Amino acid sequence: GHEEDGHDDHAHAHDGADPHAWLDPANARAWLDVIAAELAEHDPDNAARYAANAAQAAQELVALEDRIAARLAPVQDTPYLVYHDAYQYFEARFGLAPTGALALGDAADPGPARIAALRDMAREAGIVCVFTEPQFDGSRVSSVFGDTARHGVLDPLGGRHAPGPALYPALIGDMAGALAECLGADG
Repeated sequence: GHEEDGHDDHAHAHDGADPHAWLDPANARAWLDVIAAELAEHDPDNAARYAANAAQAAQELVALEDRIAARLAPVQDTPYLVYHDAYQYFEARFGLAPTGALALGDAADPGPARIAALRDMAREAGIVCVFTEPQFDGSRVSSVFGDTARHGVLDPLGGRHAPGPALYPALIGDMAGALAECLGADG
């Protein structure tokens, strides 16, 4: 995981702004030239290498975005809930239909009335899947929704992947796969 990299404090308040901009491959592409320029400023002897690497990575991100858009197209209008509202950039990029974030918080488990209200909301909205994250305790989601909706896992941090050039495509690909699987008719 990335706990040793200082990401264990990710459960923070967002105050309405979604700080998870990296979940949109278009943002990642935009950052490539900035990163390459900054590296070149500090290491001018390798400026051409940094620029070439950024250009190659940008092409790979375009291809990744195209693959994910095609994979998610069949489930774009399928309503779902997320545990924590971390996916606005990803959802907007790929035209998904989130109903909202559960954000049950760290308080005691919800009582019977709250559980019934959440289940009713899921039925009324046609929620197909409720997503948890490895960073949060998903047991409350299971206790609230039971078999009312399918359960999936989204990991906006890519915690199961080793740092390196394959991390970002794997993180984005895993999220797309989890969404497609849980929201799809055969999920």
